Amino acid sequence: MAKMAKRKPGEQMDLIDVHPRNQKRIIAVARTYRQAQAERQEALKAEIEQKEKLLNLIHQAKLKPLDDGKIKFSVDTLTITVTPRDELIQVREKTQPDDTDE
Repeated sequence: MAKMAKRKPGEQMDLIDVHPRNQKRIIAVARTYRQAQAERQEALKAEIEQKEKLLNLIHQAKLKPLDDGKIKFSVDTLTITVTPRDELIQVREKTQPDDTDE
């Protein structure tokens, strides 16, 4: 007969291989979740790269900040605001371009 390993007091014994009844659905959803998570992380990397490019272009334009320190301007159908704290960027799109800027 095989010798049983001595366990320290309070140590958990090996678990019996038990699975939930709906394990196939859990596995499918878990794999889909991991895929969505990987896609989100890749999208975040692309977003960070685009933010840096946009900030560089805005700084190169040497736009004068408003009294509160924000830089806000409109081009085409976009309104772009840069808030000085953490250089937060907001880009909003209007449905129609302004005809007054042309």
